[in-house]
Amino acid sequence: MFVYWTVITMLCLSPLQQRRWNGVSSLMYPHDYGPTLFTDANNMMFDFIVVGGGSAGATVAARLSEIPEWNVLLLEAGGDPLANTETPLRFSDFLTSEVDWTFITEPEPHLFGGLERGRCQLSRGLMLGGSSSMNAMMYLRGTKRDFDEWERLGNTGWGFGDVLPYFIKSENFTGSVGRRDAVSHGRGGPLTVSPLVSIDPAYSAVTDGNRLLRLAELDDINRFAPPAIGYGPMDFTVRDGLRCSTLKAFLLPASGRPNLFVAKNVRVTQVMMQRISAPGGENCTRAVGVKYVTPSGRAKHVYASREVILSAGVIMSPQILMVSGVGPAEHLRQHGIHVISDLPVGYNYQDHVSFAGLVFSDRKNRSRADISRESTDLVRATLDLVSAGVGTLGLTNLVSFVDTAAKGRADIQVVYLRFAYNSTRNTPNKRSRMSNMFGYSDRVARLYDDLNILSDSVLAIPINVDGRSTGRVVLRSGDPMARPKIYTNYLSHDDEIETLLRGIDFVVELSKTKPMVDAGLVLEPVAFPDCMAHAWGTRDYWVCAIRNVGTSFYHPVGTCRMGPARDHRSVVDTMLNVKGVRGLRVIDSSIMPKVVSVNTNAATIMIAEKGSDIIKKCYGKLV
Repeated sequence: MFVYWTVITMLCLSPLQQRRWNGVSSLMYPHDYGPTLFTDANNMMFDFIVVGGGSAGATVAARLSEIPEWNVLLLEAGGDPLANTETPLRFSDFLTSEVDWTFITEPEPHLFGGLERGRCQLSRGLMLGGSSSMNAMMYLRGTKRDFDEWERLGNTGWGFGDVLPYFIKSENFTGSVGRRDAVSHGRGGPLTVSPLVSIDPAYSAVTDGNRLLRLAELDDINRFAPPAIGYGPMDFTVRDGLRCSTLKAFLLPASGRPNLFVAKNVRVTQVMMQRISAPGGENCTRAVGVKYVTPSGRAKHVYASREVILSAGVIMSPQILMVSGVGPAEHLRQHGIHVISDLPVGYNYQDHVSFAGLVFSDRKNRSRADISRESTDLVRATLDLVSAGVGTLGLTNLVSFVDTAAKGRADIQVVYLRFAYNSTRNTPNKRSRMSNMFGYSDRVARLYDDLNILSDSVLAIPINVDGRSTGRVVLRSGDPMARPKIYTNYLSHDDEIETLLRGIDFVVELSKTKPMVDAGLVLEPVAFPDCMAHAWGTRDYWVCAIRNVGTSFYHPVGTCRMGPARDHRSVVDTMLNVKGVRGLRVIDSSIMPKVVSVNTNAATIMIAEKGSDIIKKCYGKLV
């Protein structure tokens, strides 16, 4: 039996449809401490400095500021979210925009041939709320097996029973108790988690197709046990029809606290270290503050009396550690950096690899006028839901998990994206939406655009959520402003290719089911230029296509791996302390020893919640 994870997502708007759109203003954090910090910070002292105001950092800063006697400084490299980031339907507009770090990986043999410049694009939020301010808002925790695996790797206190309370603590679930297991969901937490509504006519075709392929219907994807294998409605971080980022959920409610200081547009470059004498007489190294650069380019610094907490994410947390002298000794010496703690920083990079090479048309043998009218009507009706405060992402609330290898766990997720007729070129930066979302080269994106001028397009995207490959983040130079090099090492194990091939087989079988055929959803033979030597639909063609356009699905983790003290592969211990340095922790997705088998944002927020309590307990402040 196949196990399958399916997501059907957003409607993208044509120019005519966008003229109907009433934009939603962005959030704005009301107090920017940056100007004060830029003027004279060199003698300032805070109890805690949190670096990075994203999914994790905004949560950590807000939670630590619950202790009135602690002064907490949050430093964010970006600013406030742009207008319309609040609108779920427009999330892809902000990929590769000014609020996206838009990291680009290094070229790698046998990968990324159909991507721009032969490199993979990694979108990460560059604003308060981080990626939670620009992602697709899917709230998937992970399975019991995911977290019990963390514990099996030596991370005592991070098993299923330990992390579940922190998911519940964050959550304010707004759905029907009758549909959900009330014990597993939180009520009254800061993070609104909601089911969405879909009126897309393809919804029933896909669910019926899943059922005919013998998948079980699930009423709650976020139940930890038994593992989620099947299809059903998903939940999202959406409140009253709009995005609920960690900026909205955690940081804004804390903005009136006199002990919380949030500085925008502050690029942290380095953690400042100091050799001190410990109580036992031995010398040790302690983090005492951070160096940063102001928007005008001035270098300054600020001190922390208790701790520096890196929540800068999977790319920038290891970058900051390494330029600060914490990382692989030989690598640091190559760049002229004094070694403070020899640790495997930057290793263990993990991600979910996706294949967006399966495209359905939605023509149904209609005239072009009828296609345009029906597409416009669907978008109009969907936007009417938004105007009424009803959460929707088109068909995104449908998700399926597929066990393609009969292992008793999901190894494939498939995401379906609907693009309205003649909309893929209608983007703020005038590039194809396929290039913005997946990093496709123009010649590859044009294949999708040509189909989209004929009808709505629906992409069916298999995603390997059971991969084993690990890559690495390394320094480009000793310059802290130089972006690091990223080597993904995707698909380095043959079985990972096989998993994606089985995912493709599932989509092909789905395309043949009567509900899909009756709905007029036709799988198109998209022939990638570099794979023309193979007949479309053959195994050789699919292997070539995977290596050509296989790419990240926005879930990179692991570069500051958590592990027990004896684990030479780890960077932080189970209390999230950086090994060999006092007063320095990492609290973000980079500490995951193994990527969870679902979208990673919920688990990242959980890490921040648990990490905050670890700190409070350390100082005797945990109630």
